[in-house]
Amino acid sequence: MAWSLRRSRGLGAPIPITLRIDNPIQQVGGKATFLIIGAPPGAPVYWSSYKNGVATGELNADYGHRIEANGTAKIEMSSPWTAEQAGDWIKEILIQDSSGNNYTALAVFRVVPAPVAAPAPAPATSGGGLLSGSFRVAGVNVPNWLPLVAVGAVVLARK
Repeated sequence: MAWSLRRSRGLGAPIPITLRIDNPIQQVGGKATFLIIGAPPGAPVYWSSYKNGVATGELNADYGHRIEANGTAKIEMSSPWTAEQAGDWIKEILIQDSSGNNYTALAVFRVVPAPVAAPAPAPATSGGGLLSGSFRVAGVNVPNWLPLVAVGAVVLARK
C-alpha cells in the first residue's frame, strides 16, 4: 500500500512523492523493499517509523540513502524482520530539496509471524495386515492380535 502526501514548506510548489513497499503483508524472516518515486534527485532520505500506532524511536534517521537522478530510489532493508517486530507499521520518509522544501510520504503495512512448518507425515509401515501394528488403550500400546486371542479363549472356554 502506498500513500502520497504533497507537503512543502517554503516557496517551491509541492511535488508528489510516493513511498511504496513491495508487499503490504511482510513476514518475519523476510526483508522489505521500498520504492520512492517522484523525489528531488540527489536528495537524502530520512526515515521515521511507527509500530501499532506508537513511535519506534526512529525519527528522521539518515542511513545514507539518496534519490537517484531519475527521482527514484529502491531501498532494501539491511536486516530481516524479527518476531518482536510483528505488528502494524507506518514508515514515513522526509525528503528535502536544495531550496529547503520538505516533502513526506508514507507506507502502511503489516509484519506477520512466519508460517509454522507442518509436521512431517508418519512413515508408512511395511508388511502387515489386520494383525500387524497396535492401538492404544489407557496409554498402553495393545497389539492388534490380542483382542482376537481373548475372544478365541472365551469361545474355547465355553465349549
